[in-house]
Amino acid sequence: MADYSITGDTRLDTSGFTKGVSSMTVAAGNLISDLTKTAATKLAGLAKSSVSVGMNFDASMSQVAATMGKSVDEIDNLTKVAKEMGSTTKFTATQAADALNYLALAGYDADKAAEVLPSVLNLAAAGGMDLAYASNLATKAMASLGIEATKSNLDEFGNKLAVGASRAGATVSELGEAILTVGGTAANLKGGTTELVTALGKLADIGAVGAEGGTHLRNIILSLQSPTDDATKLMQKLGLQVYDAQGNMRGLNEILGDLNSAMNGMTQGQKDSILNRLFNKTDLAAVKGLLAAQGEQWDTLAAQIDSADGAMGQMAETQQDNLQGVMTSLGSAFEGLQLAVYN
Repeated sequence: MADYSITGDTRLDTSGFTKGVSSMTVAAGNLISDLTKTAATKLAGLAKSSVSVGMNFDASMSQVAATMGKSVDEIDNLTKVAKEMGSTTKFTATQAADALNYLALAGYDADKAAEVLPSVLNLAAAGGMDLAYASNLATKAMASLGIEATKSNLDEFGNKLAVGASRAGATVSELGEAILTVGGTAANLKGGTTELVTALGKLADIGAVGAEGGTHLRNIILSLQSPTDDATKLMQKLGLQVYDAQGNMRGLNEILGDLNSAMNGMTQGQKDSILNRLFNKTDLAAVKGLLAAQGEQWDTLAAQIDSADGAMGQMAETQQDNLQGVMTSLGSAFEGLQLAVYN
């Protein structure tokens, strides 16, 4: 044991201290080496994943350019928009690029696609839908109704779907699928999208959702527009007018309301007999559901759908207001970092 007394030689024994410093230096060196190796490994992993992400994004944008009949350089603005959406929304830039391709397939040029993409993102977020699916759904549904493809029209369309979904027993995507099914048959409804979504919402309340609801509504409208000879005579007897004096179809709520009034006081058997003569047997439950909703129920839902400004954005925010939503947004932002590394 070292002697540290001051009786003789006053020199201190520093061998233990020197060994300690030496050990600490070695440990620090090993730690720095390990950290350097770990950082290098992580950076290598980031670089590798960034190349993969960047290649996928480039491929998606090349597809957009090809669909539009342009070169990639000619749609540089769209590339910037897709990246911006990836860094500011829950969706990645690659998902935004895939949505742009559906817009291109629908005939949208670069300027129009860039204009409406944020609205498509809102619709997808509001309905909890895949972005490419929402893009395809919105463009086809609006085209089937003869609605011009502008941002304001898409916002209005999406807002009404959002309110319809929040007030009826259907999701945004189910309402969209129903509209695709009823298609051009509903293009000339007097009340436009409001009347259409109201009718589909009421059908959803009785369990007829998606394509099923759309099929029933299409059949009901066709039965009213092109009745059989027997149905035509019955309508005349009941005083039921489908078209106004100018030859335009009256509102469904007006027609069905008049039918309700004409059958007022009849027995259930008499009512069933009339409905069987006017409509297809497979649609009777749907017809009865719409007849039961006439009056206050119909008017209330229609008024809510008609004042739907901002509903799509609010629903999208609500869908994201949770931990999963935060993590999804972080993942989207991380892809933006990977694209920056790739570039």
